[in-house]
Amino acid sequence: MSYCINSLCQNPQNLDRATVCKSCGSNLLLKGRYRVFRTLGQNLAGRTFLAVDEDQPSGPRCVIQQFLGPEIVADGQKQQFRKFHASACALDELGKHPQIPKLLASFELDGCQYLVQEYIDGRNLAAQLSEKGVFKEIHIWYLLSELLPVLQFVHDHQLIHRDIKPSNIIHRKPLQTSAALAQKEHLHSWDEQSGLVLVDFGAAIPVNSGPLKTDTVTGSAEYSAPEQIQGQAIGSSDIYSLGVTCIHLLTGMSTFDLFDIKADSWAWRDYLKVPVSARLGRILDKMVHRETSKRYRSIEAIIKDMKHGPAPVDIVIRQQQWTLGAWAGAVVALLSLIVGSRFQSPQPQAFTSSEPVSAIPEIRFNPPPMEDFKSQESPETAAVRTLADMDQNPVWAVAVTPNGRAIVSGNNDGTISLLDKRHGKVLKVLAGHSGAVWSVAVSPDGRTIASGSADNTIKLWNLYTGKLIQSWEGHTDGVFSVAFSPDGRVIASVGKDKTLKLWEADQPVELETFKGLSDEVQSMAFSPDKQTLATGNSDGTIKIWNWQTGEFKATLIGHSEAVWALAISPDGETLASGSWDKTVKLWDITTDNGARQLSDSPLLTWRGHSDKVKSLAFSPDGQNLVSADLSGTIKLWPMSGETPGTLKGHSTWVELAFNPQDKTLVSGSFDDTIKVWRVSP
Repeated sequence: MSYCINSLCQNPQNLDRATVCKSCGSNLLLKGRYRVFRTLGQNLAGRTFLAVDEDQPSGPRCVIQQFLGPEIVADGQKQQFRKFHASACALDELGKHPQIPKLLASFELDGCQYLVQEYIDGRNLAAQLSEKGVFKEIHIWYLLSELLPVLQFVHDHQLIHRDIKPSNIIHRKPLQTSAALAQKEHLHSWDEQSGLVLVDFGAAIPVNSGPLKTDTVTGSAEYSAPEQIQGQAIGSSDIYSLGVTCIHLLTGMSTFDLFDIKADSWAWRDYLKVPVSARLGRILDKMVHRETSKRYRSIEAIIKDMKHGPAPVDIVIRQQQWTLGAWAGAVVALLSLIVGSRFQSPQPQAFTSSEPVSAIPEIRFNPPPMEDFKSQESPETAAVRTLADMDQNPVWAVAVTPNGRAIVSGNNDGTISLLDKRHGKVLKVLAGHSGAVWSVAVSPDGRTIASGSADNTIKLWNLYTGKLIQSWEGHTDGVFSVAFSPDGRVIASVGKDKTLKLWEADQPVELETFKGLSDEVQSMAFSPDKQTLATGNSDGTIKIWNWQTGEFKATLIGHSEAVWALAISPDGETLASGSWDKTVKLWDITTDNGARQLSDSPLLTWRGHSDKVKSLAFSPDGQNLVSADLSGTIKLWPMSGETPGTLKGHSTWVELAFNPQDKTLVSGSFDDTIKVWRVSP
């Protein structure tokens, strides 16, 4: 298959020999020679693809990294991208190391920068952890013995990698022939083909870059040192990231869960299935110390302590002269913000070493094969990520595109933000409303966005281009909620003017205004049955309509205050309602012999919120309902009746949306943040 690299393309898969994307019209042959056929992943610098070079007869595989261009990113980053060619020169120099991919090409095209690198055949350690279970201690010794010399080489070139994590360490497939294996058994020179390869240098910067603004810092927040999060990465920041990688592989837990914020200390040992040796524990503790003065300051200091590790470990320093290359990092915006460090900002430092800069450490270690892991069950985790700080711009509404790749947020300043779901990178900002955007919805085909605003209007936007398609002005007061019908042909809106309106999605036409509403309509939800629409009202009632015919069906009475949130289960049988009375209620709206049977009382009433309920969402599989209140608390209610859970992270009211492609929950809040949560079944 050919894969479209347009980040906004909703259907990127194309036929093998296609030259133009059938969905968005983008060119599929990059620079006339590179055909992308799948994604390898994303990092904070951009996206990574697997491709073939059709300019060469054998069509060899290669890896392409795509970075956003200066017209898309923040103004403060333009200078870094002007130095893109200098950074490519540095990557070319680093590629001389056999455990770093070779740089094959670099170029700029259509406002983006691209690096083409050697394809490393193997699996990354994140995949290995997922498939085989947590690592044994002996494999962590092996990891350190393989990666520390590589990291020393990078540091000797006065560079900081800044994105060391399991997915950026690839376990190369071994040589296949018996002769090659016999030769490898006797090779101990520094330039032999080692098993582990360090990849993705898109976030690297020179040692003495000086402080960076926090909105231009890159790296993966889960593995980044506190000083790196603050924009002041130093040499030992890479040591911290490698140490955090090790404790993640040992425990299988999100590193956010391994640090005890109250005690201000790591608690990773509490999650080990099998205890590690005291020596390895001391080494890892020193690698991940949050205070730079108490952390290892050099690779050689770690190697010195490793000399007393498990036999056989033989550490030698071999002289190998390398030419230092100039570097200017391709830096992109900080897309994942976590709790700020309470430690003093470190001063930029040069790497300290008792040997000359050109000395290369080599560690020889013969571990058991990494393929021989015993499969162990990793504990379920519920990890929270803060994807975006909206810079004093409260979030009123969130939605997720059908392909799960982008988050849409309605903001207090009247803008709509389109963000990359994984890391929060702002892809587009849509401006057109003169008041706060109270509601956003994405069409079922993922091509358009509908927005409702305090300026009394509803607007329809092209998701690909960001252009305004339609604007409707039928409401006489603010629009609380908008939603697409299941077939995407109709948009419903409810508002402060006590009306429910239907609009034809592809025409500037109001289809109908529903009568019988005597109070403000705060919320609504379409049923998958393609005929039922529920509205929640300020008087505490819920009204049920047949939106196809305009017929009013019933009123559900149970709440004592305004109903601000409604959601209907994916099977269309259960209606959930959330109210200012701090309760969540479930209602049976099943169909029996073609007739709608509406219960006159709720099936269940859940009491757990200490504040008014603002938002509800069913998980895509219908197994969980989540609710959020005005104090920022999110409750997880298993439909099986199991004990509910609580997600804490916001400080004020929250809007919720599930990603339809996975089990992640997106929350946008008036505290200016957007978070993504892993919700276990």
